[in-house]
Amino acid sequence: PTWLAILAVIVGVGIMVSNAVAGRVSPVGDGLALLMAVAVAGATVLTRRHAEVGMMPAVFLGTVIAAAIGGVMAGPLRVSATDAALLFVFGALNLGLGMALFVTGVRLLPAALAALIGTAEPVLGPVWVWLVHGEVPGTRTLIGGAVVILALVLHLAWQFRQQNPAPAVPLMD
Repeated sequence: PTWLAILAVIVGVGIMVSNAVAGRVSPVGDGLALLMAVAVAGATVLTRRHAEVGMMPAVFLGTVIAAAIGGVMAGPLRVSATDAALLFVFGALNLGLGMALFVTGVRLLPAALAALIGTAEPVLGPVWVWLVHGEVPGTRTLIGGAVVILALVLHLAWQFRQQNPAPAVPLMD
């Protein structure tokens, strides 16, 4: 069942990005996206494999390094106080806190299940963009996202059922 869910997620993501293949494709962007997916998968497996090691310091260090590199690469941009506060909230709360919660929870789940749950993030990305900016996702994005979410929900329901089987109901005479 886990492999079927993984296959369904791959198909769903493939449907989501199939529009980009027909149009103008950025090899650098696609390469970086693939590298990021492999890095997150590797981090998920390593975090699960070495569950006894607390990963919170690594998350903090990674966030600080990313902020320092971003600050250096940004150049002489001027940001208003309001925008700086929004950037801080996005970086610290959305990315930092989200990753901290993920590395804390991944230690408690099988690596494949944690990776499957992690696929909800790129699927929900277009939803957040739609809610905040009003950008309507394309048909393929919606169909592929629905395939991914359905695979996740069905697999999580199966996992829950495996761990909590229905009690046997005695037959009445």
